[in-house]
Amino acid sequence: MMRPWKTLSSEYALDVPWLRVRRDICRLPNGVVLDDYYLWEGPDWVAVFALTTEGNVLLVRQYRQAVREFVWELPGGIVSPGEDVLSAALRELHEETGYEAERGEIVARMAVDPPKATFHNFLVLAQGCRPATIRQPDPTEEIELCALPPDTLLEWTRQGLIWAQSSIACIYRALDHLGLFPNLKF
Repeated sequence: MMRPWKTLSSEYALDVPWLRVRRDICRLPNGVVLDDYYLWEGPDWVAVFALTTEGNVLLVRQYRQAVREFVWELPGGIVSPGEDVLSAALRELHEETGYEAERGEIVARMAVDPPKATFHNFLVLAQGCRPATIRQPDPTEEIELCALPPDTLLEWTRQGLIWAQSSIACIYRALDHLGLFPNLKF
């Protein structure tokens, strides 16, 4: 029978506004002790597969410092303390795109990086999206917006124009959930 690791102690190796790293000392079921197992802590975040009233999917493009490139992604962001996942998704959708949804549902919870990250990415399907107000991105965000039909979205993903792994996973999960491409092969 498989058994979990036992955490012997924990301390923060780095705790700054944008990054929190925890160092655990762990005993494995076989008795081996790991004295430097580092974990990335952070809030859960959301990705929004937003379908407009015309049947298009909203994408945002913004600069990402870690890869030093502009990246097409699904709208999304962090879940603030005390905020529920669906509210966070609809807030992020509105802030980044200026769109509001008639309805939304949580479709999936995914581990971001199970060996090293303690938080999750939630996929939210927002349907009946239409422009509501001017976009209100965070001060750190300069965002380009586009709306693509699902078949073009899938083609962009296959061609590597959409290459953020979280967006790719969410796009395929959402397309499968909606049954838009019943012959889609993973």
